[in-house]
Amino acid sequence: MVTRSWSSRSNRYLFLLIGILLSIAFSSPANSGTYLASAHGDPINGVNSTTLDLKYGDYAIGNCGHCHQMHASIDGAQPEPANGPAPHALFFNFFNPLRTQNLYFETDNFCFYCHGDTGQQVLNQDYSTTFGGAVSGSGPQSILSAFNLQSYHNLYDVWNFVSNTPAYAWFGSAGNPCSACHNPHLAKRTWSSIQPGFPLLSAISKPDGHNALWGENELMQSYLSYEAPYFKTSDLTREPAGVGDANGSNTPDYVSFCSSCHNTTNVIWSTTLNRELKKIDWGVVGLEQDKHGPSPRGSVSHFRDPYLSSEAGKSNFVLSCLDCHESHGSENIMLLRRRINGENLEGVVDALNTVTKGYVCKRCHQDDFAAIGGTADSWEYVHHNAPGAPYAQTQCTDCHVSELDTHIDCGNCHAHGLDDSWLGANATGLKTF
Repeated sequence: MVTRSWSSRSNRYLFLLIGILLSIAFSSPANSGTYLASAHGDPINGVNSTTLDLKYGDYAIGNCGHCHQMHASIDGAQPEPANGPAPHALFFNFFNPLRTQNLYFETDNFCFYCHGDTGQQVLNQDYSTTFGGAVSGSGPQSILSAFNLQSYHNLYDVWNFVSNTPAYAWFGSAGNPCSACHNPHLAKRTWSSIQPGFPLLSAISKPDGHNALWGENELMQSYLSYEAPYFKTSDLTREPAGVGDANGSNTPDYVSFCSSCHNTTNVIWSTTLNRELKKIDWGVVGLEQDKHGPSPRGSVSHFRDPYLSSEAGKSNFVLSCLDCHESHGSENIMLLRRRINGENLEGVVDALNTVTKGYVCKRCHQDDFAAIGGTADSWEYVHHNAPGAPYAQTQCTDCHVSELDTHIDCGNCHAHGLDDSWLGANATGLKTF
């Protein structure tokens, strides 16, 4: 007969109790019932710390211990906790709120330790590449790199806004700004060589719905006038990633997602721009001013395909926010994508160069060259001379600084929240991009 000491029996019971508690915790939908299906918990491609692998070869991929250290540190390493243990037993603090603008460094955000440029680098290309058809390797190769481009979602502003919004009480002042849009225990790999697109895989959670993924069932096809842009014009495939359908049945409802924060009521201060961000009304409710939302077109739009072929019988096209914008960062101003509607932009969109803003418009609308073989990057024909053109060529200085002013900043007339009602005697110089 084998006898066991109280110590060995107690250890056995202790481990059994821990197992039961873990099974209960991991069965909760808000925690980890889906963790094993998440990008971090995936047993093949999930989170994996090379430091732990070197020290403890039996740490499984996806193991919680790759991010959480139950005793605050392992032999004081990876890295040694600065100023004591980090919240949630993480191996480093969530976020450095003293970094109010980029450039960001790995130590400024816990996520950058893996989604960065050195060490534990995870390949994360931008939307223009992953879902928009840009050449792989042509843009930022990590989340950190994207956040260090010309325009970006300022992490301090996100942290500050979410921390002080009562509806997001789950966040707490110690929260990571990345978790405003991503639940790290739920987020899935949105792209792989096996399944290069939606649906069924989402990495995002709405700020007011942190414990659920968004976009696996909430799709752009709910907007009857949505038309997915081209992935590649050469073969007329659609976004996302060339596997999309025209009606957006493979594209998450980014309108509802982004308008969780960017709407007509929230006041969001931009530290980078030193001003309040423009309120956006995408027309789901409210004034319906934005011409890229459900607000009807007021004149001929001179579309390019696929919109040209689809405009008959449609008063407008509702666009997805990510049809034109990146989510993390961009080489262009205002987070504008570098590839739109199946073609790369002709260059970087510069706040000081009025012509470059037309690079974005030209991806879906015809400039004079495309319309009549006229001057490239000129919009005189489509604004003044084409059948149904919106503006007669009289009283030029209502819009132009002088009669010799041939280029107007596109943002003077075309920007979120603008309709045509402001045009007239007071138009000059009132609107900025």
